[in-house]
Amino acid sequence: MSLTDCFLVTGGLGCIGAETTKWLLRNTTGKVVICGRDVHAARVERVFHDIDVTRLTVLAIDVTDQGLLSDTLAEHAITHVVHLAALQTPDCNQHRNLGMQINLGGTQNLIEAMKSHLSQIQRFVFASSIAVYGPRDTYPAGRVPLQVEPHPVNVYGAWKLAGENITRIFTEETGIDAISVRPGVLFGPGRDAGLTSTPTTAMKSVALGIAYEIPFENRQDYLYAPDVGAAFGNAVVEPFTGYSTFTLPSHTVDTGQIVQAITQAAAALGIDQQCNLTIGNQQVPFICDLEYQNFCEAFPKTPHTRLDEAVFLSLQSFIDQVDRGWIGKEMIA
Repeated sequence: MSLTDCFLVTGGLGCIGAETTKWLLRNTTGKVVICGRDVHAARVERVFHDIDVTRLTVLAIDVTDQGLLSDTLAEHAITHVVHLAALQTPDCNQHRNLGMQINLGGTQNLIEAMKSHLSQIQRFVFASSIAVYGPRDTYPAGRVPLQVEPHPVNVYGAWKLAGENITRIFTEETGIDAISVRPGVLFGPGRDAGLTSTPTTAMKSVALGIAYEIPFENRQDYLYAPDVGAAFGNAVVEPFTGYSTFTLPSHTVDTGQIVQAITQAAAALGIDQQCNLTIGNQQVPFICDLEYQNFCEAFPKTPHTRLDEAVFLSLQSFIDQVDRGWIGKEMIA
């Protein structure tokens, strides 16, 4: 990495985007440009309150605007791109035309913009999802290999799979190195929406001292948000050639184990009397037990925080946010 490097992170105020941006600012010397559809000064201040932002530029850009994307690449001399801007599953299901325009059309718009500035682009990282897979029971027991047949269960997963394919085609057409990353169920700082955000909502509820029920009970591949930000950071800066798809290091546990970790963290933080969590009996459709060794071999510097430590740090962060007035009871659905 050099002082002339400049990273563009689309969706940079989202959970993964914010953690990726923080990692880039802490671990590289380059400039970072982030963009989002809704950019508010108060939100920017909250997200990056604990980090030096002198090398950060925040722009209001909708990825459906290809011309503006192209102008941004040129104006800021962007060299590396991490594409995270997307609607999540509930919004994609409810607003399918908008979801297609942003999740799939926005990816193609960004690719076309990069193709207009090929001489400066060095790496492209696309945020896919484990939603490209089918339900867990459609695959054999044991660790599920990366290259099993995808079978998305919703339009969000279908558009992510299509995004992987057009990212691969981008590399084949241009020779620009590119990576598609498939995160699993994120938890921790910044997670506030999506089908599997309820374990994080449970942590916020404990920080607030209110009861909460996580509606599903089945096993999932859980990933700590800062680790995922570091994974995207490593994917965009570490040596890599060609195109590949990766799943990320995770902890495969059921909801009961998550609740146990939250309970232990609450006790360690002296707020065990505030911990009142229950578990429903719903089942979410996403896969788990995914193999991730290939990513560890390709990007060995990426951290994989122990589950108990990650839950402790998350709950500690939410207690701080409650004290600052950033999380209130009205935010717990």
